[in-house]
Amino acid sequence: MNVLLNSCTHWWNAEAHYAAVLAECLREGGHKVWVLTQPGTRHAAELQHRGIPAVTDIPAWTRNPLNWAAVGRQLATFLVRNGVQIADVFRSGELPLTLWAARLAPGVRVVRTRGTARPLRGHWLNRRLYAGCQGLIASANVLRDEMVRNLDLAPDAVRTIYFPAEPTLDWSEERRKEARGRLLADLKLPPDRVLLAIVGRVFPEKGHERLIDALAGVRRLHPHTALLIADKGYPDEAPHRARLEERIAALGLQDHVRWLGFRESIRDVMACADYGVIPSLSSETNCRVAMEFFSAGTPVVAFPTGALPEVIEDNLTGILTRDQSPETLAGVLGMLIGDPGLRHLMARHGREAVLKRFSRQKFLDDTLAVFEKALATPKK
Repeated sequence: MNVLLNSCTHWWNAEAHYAAVLAECLREGGHKVWVLTQPGTRHAAELQHRGIPAVTDIPAWTRNPLNWAAVGRQLATFLVRNGVQIADVFRSGELPLTLWAARLAPGVRVVRTRGTARPLRGHWLNRRLYAGCQGLIASANVLRDEMVRNLDLAPDAVRTIYFPAEPTLDWSEERRKEARGRLLADLKLPPDRVLLAIVGRVFPEKGHERLIDALAGVRRLHPHTALLIADKGYPDEAPHRARLEERIAALGLQDHVRWLGFRESIRDVMACADYGVIPSLSSETNCRVAMEFFSAGTPVVAFPTGALPEVIEDNLTGILTRDQSPETLAGVLGMLIGDPGLRHLMARHGREAVLKRFSRQKFLDDTLAVFEKALATPKK
C-alpha cells in the first residue's frame, strides 16, 4: 500500500510523533509511505533523523485561498505520480485541500486522523468535510465520542487507535540498579532517594506547579523524595520554567528537584524513576508519556484528564487521582511510596499492557484495517 501522511505541524508534538511512528510501522510492514510537512521545522528534522521520506515542497498548510488551486493540483500530481492510495490527514487545516486533490486523483481515498484536544465544532462545513472522508480515526475514545456527537456520526464510523509504546525495556534488576546509581550520582542525589519523574513540555496546562506543591506535602512523610523534570527544550518554555523555579525556591525544595532538560535517552531516565507523574490539567489525547512509562516498568500517577482514564487502568497499571488538587496528588504519592510491593505489581501490569493494548503491531494492524476499509468505500 502507498500512503501519504499529511502532518504539516511545525513542532515535534504528539500529533507529529503519532504520524512519524505510523510511518515507521508502515515501512516495517512493507508499505511505501511519505510524510507531508513544513520545511525547516523541528518536525522535518526529526523525520530526516528517523529516515522517513518527508515531502516539504507542497505547501498544503497554506491558508491563502488564492493559492489553493495551484497547491491542490500540485498535491494531486504527487498522489497520481506516486500511486498513493491513502492520504491520511492529521490537521483540520489541510483537510479541504487534500479532499479536493483526491477528487483529481480517482484512486486515492482520504482518511482523517484526529488527535487534538481543540474542540470540534459541529457546523455544516465540518460535517461536509468529514463526510467526504472514507475513513475516520481518533487517538482516544474521548475524541471519538466527540466526533460522533458533534458530527452526528454512527458510533462505528470512527475507530479509536491508541498511540503505541516502544517495546518494553528488557532490563534486569541489576542493570536497572546500576543505571539508577549512575543517574543519582550524576544528579548529585543520595542513593536513598525515591524518584518521581515528569516528562514533557513545561507549560501551565501540564500541571508542573501542582506537582511541585504536592512534592512539598509528600516530603512531610517521605523526606527522601526527589522530583526529576525533563522538558522539550523549546525556547517558549523558559518563562514557565522561571516561574516554577521561583515556586520551588519559595517552598524550599531546591535540593529535591532536578531539571534534566531535553534528553534523547529519556526512556532510560523513566526506567530509573520509581513513579511517573502526569498532572495534566487539559489535553492529553494521545497519552504517549503514560505508555512510555509502562514500557519502562514505571507505574504512573495521573490526574483524570483527557484520555488518561482510558489508558491507565486504575490500581492496576497506575493510579488516577479523584481530582486535580495538589493535596490529593500528595496523598496518592505518599500512599504509593509507603507500599513498594504495590509499585512492583503495577510495573508488571504496565509492561503487560504494552504488549497487549499498546504494541506497535496492534497499532499497525488496526490502522491498516481502516485503510483497507477506506479503499473499499466509494467516494461521495
